[in-house]
Amino acid sequence: MKNSVIIFCFLIHFLFQPYFTIGQEKVIKNGDQWEYYDIGYMSDNWYQQVEDYDWKKGSTPLGYGDVVIASKISFGNNPDDKEWVEYFKKEITIDRSKYIGFEIKLLRDDGAVVYLNGEELFRSNMPNGIIKNNTEPLSTIDGEEEKAYDVQFFDSKLFKNGKNTIAVSVFQSYRTSSDLIFSLELIGHSSTRVFSELIENKKRKNDELIGKINDLNADFEYQKIITKNDILENSNYYQKIFITFLIIVIVLSMVVVYFIGQNQKKKIVDKNKKLDFLNEKILDKEKEMLYLSSKLLGEKQYLKEIRAELKEINIEHKGILKSLLLDINTKLNEDNEWQTLKEHFNAVYNDFYNKLMELHPDLSETELRHCLFIKLHLQTKEIARILSIDPRSVQTTKYRIKKKMKLHESLDLRAYLLKI
Repeated sequence: MKNSVIIFCFLIHFLFQPYFTIGQEKVIKNGDQWEYYDIGYMSDNWYQQVEDYDWKKGSTPLGYGDVVIASKISFGNNPDDKEWVEYFKKEITIDRSKYIGFEIKLLRDDGAVVYLNGEELFRSNMPNGIIKNNTEPLSTIDGEEEKAYDVQFFDSKLFKNGKNTIAVSVFQSYRTSSDLIFSLELIGHSSTRVFSELIENKKRKNDELIGKINDLNADFEYQKIITKNDILENSNYYQKIFITFLIIVIVLSMVVVYFIGQNQKKKIVDKNKKLDFLNEKILDKEKEMLYLSSKLLGEKQYLKEIRAELKEINIEHKGILKSLLLDINTKLNEDNEWQTLKEHFNAVYNDFYNKLMELHPDLSETELRHCLFIKLHLQTKEIARILSIDPRSVQTTKYRIKKKMKLHESLDLRAYLLKI
């Protein structure tokens, strides 16, 4: 009986094993050649100007201090003060029409940021915010975790048809770290089975974006409370100082009054600087939330495109497709992003949205949204994708907006909006 079960399991594995491997192609595999830079630090935006540096070549896994390393790189001159970050890049040529999506398997110790064609693709074990050469990973990777791959799925549209450049920066948790490991595999999927992974990946990223926005909102409210408290405390403090100075003025000579006045001016300047600093922090939070809100709208548009493609697919398991469409519709029905975007846009651009409606009250809601994206300097194709319309419709709407605003044909619409 036991032998029969073993034979049956072997047959099942033999029959269905091709089902799980068909429709895949390793565009980049472990052991491929990568270029690397290990002689110091590059600029924070190095991934946008990779040709400006002298690169070496080696096979993955790249790094130092571990038996799995195929190509050893340098960590600097001092083993007790190793460099925080090492840099890697690889150019590949892709026929995008062959694939529906891509799978990236990243091996990193400790943290890494992956860039595609000069734009950040994803982070692994790295904090939010601006990445610098001395940014520390969220945690230290030890033991069995060093062998674990971070797996991410991406739509093929993120890649260019032809030459693409993948760049990766790998960060250490501390300068005395014993090892650093990097390897990356890129797998192209041509089977529609990858749709479920792409959708799940997008849902996860949307949830992360919503979480970041909620965290930023909470931090923003906290900063406003702190600012109000500081203003009240400063107000009470200066009232007391004023009363004290008033008594001293009565007692002391005009010379003492002069010095008190000078001291008062200095403290007012310091107070204003502090308030300016706090207001600047609030504005930075608003800008970050404006960016995340705009990005969330783009992600939701991507879900609409996935939904349209799913509806055209003819598969046997209609229940799975129906479940996926239901999940997508649920996400798309949460339509409060426009209101959030308008609020943060007004905060960052000095009540721009309301001023525009006052100057041109006959503009429709759709035309107002076009103006918002034009002021953000989005290209026609980007606006068309977010609003789910044809690029020619974007040009037609721009012409209609200029006509309603009674602007001369030679006047650039964006230049006019920047002055409001």
